[in-house]
Amino acid sequence: SILVNVSKELSPYILDMFGNPTRIDYGTGHELNFVLFFYILWKLQLIEIEKDLQAVVLIGFVSYIKTMRKLQVIYMLEPAGSHGVWGLDDYHCLLFFFGAAQLSKQNIITPSDIHNPSILQELSNEYLYLEGIQFIRTIKSSAPFAETSPMLNDISGMNDWGKICSGLMRLFLGEVLHKLPV
Repeated sequence: SILVNVSKELSPYILDMFGNPTRIDYGTGHELNFVLFFYILWKLQLIEIEKDLQAVVLIGFVSYIKTMRKLQVIYMLEPAGSHGVWGLDDYHCLLFFFGAAQLSKQNIITPSDIHNPSILQELSNEYLYLEGIQFIRTIKSSAPFAETSPMLNDISGMNDWGKICSGLMRLFLGEVLHKLPV
């Protein structure tokens, strides 16, 4: 039946989106499997981009990130393919891309606001980008943010969330989509 074929097609993406059980690691390639899962649902016409995309990101992806945060902490997942401080983040790229896209639709929060603890505390549950920054600041609290996350720190000097979003998409294409898995 079609459901058996669909489940066979989707199961590798579901399994791979939670990290590698052998290496006990997680990274942007695993995060990509979340998007591929929903891409297949769209290709199978089980979801509609115009109608469902916002819910996929703001409900589905947010729930996925919350789950991954728990797994990262509980199982101390190693960053897969991380560039260390020279990369955007040890685990995520799409989180920041979706977050910048979300923030580009408002005019109150500026990129430099990631350095304001009260804004992070108050709004990190509402905005993906701020949640990502808050998580980094929590798990890497023993060193200055500019040292642990220089790329995100440099991005905070920009003024336009739309340009940040475009730059993060280019970064995602170059560092995730155009890379071959090891």
